[in-house]
Amino acid sequence: MALAALVLLLAAAVTGFLVVKQGLGSGAGSGEQAVRETVPADDSAAMQSEVFQSVPLPGESASGSGVVGAIGPVAAVRITPRPPIPAAAASTTGQRLAGRIICIDPGHAINTNSGTEPIGPGSSETKTTEPGGTSGVVSGVPEYVVTLAIAKQLKVLLEAEGAQVVMVREGDSFEGLARDRTLIANQAGADLYVRIHCDGSTNQSANGVSTLYPASIPGWTDDIVVESTRAAKSIQAALVNGLGVPDLGAVERSDMLGFNWSDVPAILAEVGFMTNPDEDRRLASPDYQLRVAQALDAGIADYFSAS
Repeated sequence: MALAALVLLLAAAVTGFLVVKQGLGSGAGSGEQAVRETVPADDSAAMQSEVFQSVPLPGESASGSGVVGAIGPVAAVRITPRPPIPAAAASTTGQRLAGRIICIDPGHAINTNSGTEPIGPGSSETKTTEPGGTSGVVSGVPEYVVTLAIAKQLKVLLEAEGAQVVMVREGDSFEGLARDRTLIANQAGADLYVRIHCDGSTNQSANGVSTLYPASIPGWTDDIVVESTRAAKSIQAALVNGLGVPDLGAVERSDMLGFNWSDVPAILAEVGFMTNPDEDRRLASPDYQLRVAQALDAGIADYFSAS
């Protein structure tokens, strides 16, 4: 009888040991935490990814159980845009404007809009949205026709040199506010916003070209004025050299919606006076329109080559 009791006691001890050993080896209460690394979903040439390691946060323990709860989320992959191609790298492709985004805005449109809008974000000062442009004193051709013809020629030249071109309008009309034209350049992330206009004056002898750029206004244009000024000077020099007309200079302006609403470097080229009989005849000519486009192209390329 004593022997049987001893056997039962030994069996119970062995069973208890096995139960304890199984519990210790389960890992349920070990508190180990895995370290995971995020993997970029897109490793294409158009994007650059920065990968971060994340240590999952331990979950709250159930009361008295010692069980680790759900693992916290892994840090997200941060994706940054690929920077523009430097001028030196672009030159090796044979396309001096490769990687550049240029927005072209042919001035005015067939439709007018007598409404007003702020000259800049939050301003109480307003200007007419679309008063309409000038027209040829001899040819009778409207400004919006000439500016679009030049813009289309310029687009072809820029694209041939590798630039991505965004057109504010490709037809005679433009639906929207004046500042909407500038927002197109902003949304495109343009490297340069090029506005093309023709001049007008009550003095029919006035002639020549000028290139306008924004004045420095805190909160509006102070972040684009340096590059805009540099672009204006390059383009003005190219217009004068390419067209052989009087140099009316690079001119600072503080009252233009197209500048004050811009988040990208911006210029406005006044490519001649349609109120001057001789310049009007030239500006209405497709051959001269091409010369203007070529001069603008040369000035744009000079600006980027020096950046």
